[in-house]
Amino acid sequence: MSTPTIPYASRERICVSHYPLPETPPQQSSLAALMELDQPNSRPGQNAMYVHIPFCDKICNFCPFNKQLMDEAKMDAYLLRLNAEVARYAGTRRVSSMTFGSLAIGGGTPSCMTAGQMAGFLERCQDKLRFADDAEFSIEGNPSNFTYEKLVAARAAGCNRISFGVQTFNDSFAATLEIPQEPETSREATRLARKAGYDNVGIDLIYNLPGQTVEQWRADVQEAIDWRYDHVTLFSLIIPPFTRLHSLIDTSKLARPGDHEHEVTLYRLASQMLRDAGYEQYSVYDFALPGKINKHAVLYFSEQRDLLGVGAAAFGYLGRYMYVNKGPLAEYEGCVDDGGLPVLIGSKADRGEEMCGQMAKGLRLFSVDRHMFRELFDRDAVDVFADQVARLTAQGLLTVTDDAIALTEEGVFWGNNVCREFFSERFAQVEAIPREVLARGRLLKEGQKMPKRLDR
Repeated sequence: MSTPTIPYASRERICVSHYPLPETPPQQSSLAALMELDQPNSRPGQNAMYVHIPFCDKICNFCPFNKQLMDEAKMDAYLLRLNAEVARYAGTRRVSSMTFGSLAIGGGTPSCMTAGQMAGFLERCQDKLRFADDAEFSIEGNPSNFTYEKLVAARAAGCNRISFGVQTFNDSFAATLEIPQEPETSREATRLARKAGYDNVGIDLIYNLPGQTVEQWRADVQEAIDWRYDHVTLFSLIIPPFTRLHSLIDTSKLARPGDHEHEVTLYRLASQMLRDAGYEQYSVYDFALPGKINKHAVLYFSEQRDLLGVGAAAFGYLGRYMYVNKGPLAEYEGCVDDGGLPVLIGSKADRGEEMCGQMAKGLRLFSVDRHMFRELFDRDAVDVFADQVARLTAQGLLTVTDDAIALTEEGVFWGNNVCREFFSERFAQVEAIPREVLARGRLLKEGQKMPKRLDR
């Protein structure tokens, strides 16, 4: 398998989730205006909601997100504040006028909640907010603690999509990543989810692990195909600063991932295997069986709908205001207790930044609908971004039709890099706001520096 011409110095492994990049701590008194909470939602259609649960039974060594070890008392206290935050938004004109088409609960490990907590939270959300009849209710979880009781309770409360953080079916690599479950536990959790009535079960897999061979990766992908998961997400291993994995590799206690050529080989192998097995690839990472594309991703990334984000370190996009919540529990809970909205930093998009966001986030799911772009902005995306479109088309990374601007097959591999080509000059230097810091909902302390990146 030959390595293609490389249009960038390195392949960007981190997708565009925030745009515009949140950068300014707001005043509490200004948040309602920034989010346009006093105005009714005027765009027809469905919107999205994200909830962050920052607790885990065990901390995986590669995870950059906001989390801490599970504590029952802390979980109870957290859910009280989470419900209060939801109710606060639900009482505004903007959110009360919305219809939600998706609710995604991530973390952390949402399956740390008890069956009663899980069902109770889903029911309270449906009491406070309006959801579409075909809404997607998704919960991420770990195979080690997503018990049959929890699966049944969540299903009865409206959950219709489960995503398991499997990461690998290989015993050795499971130990390398320090994940809380053995591969057989993942298989059993899959059986239980099907038994509980879920017809939309997805998993995450990580590739380019230290020492991973082509055949070992082939075996992981083949097992996912054999289990006929409805959705498979593939992540190339990154080594986030401030994680135990970073420390292990930085001190040479663990080998680095394979080089660029090896990563290319593993990615293209998995992509071909999944597509040959009937999966549709619809993002750089994501593969789905027919009818199982993640609706939450479509609403937020392709259509750039409002995203109500609640919970510690959750991110959201309301009234063209991109925000990240405070991550540390004491800060998050203290702000909610004081009657405020627990926003850490944010950025308001003007019309130009909205157009950049439509491209940067939309291409994450491979294409931007030119007709939708015209309806939203009364301009053609090809005209607005003439320089980028011409250059990327000449490089063989984009293709343009009357209906869409889309990634080519080669552009898919470099998709995260291509998305960032549509950042405005203001946000072009994405490392100016470290993404690992945003993931935790906390800023660097004065004088603190980011550790060096080890996966470049």
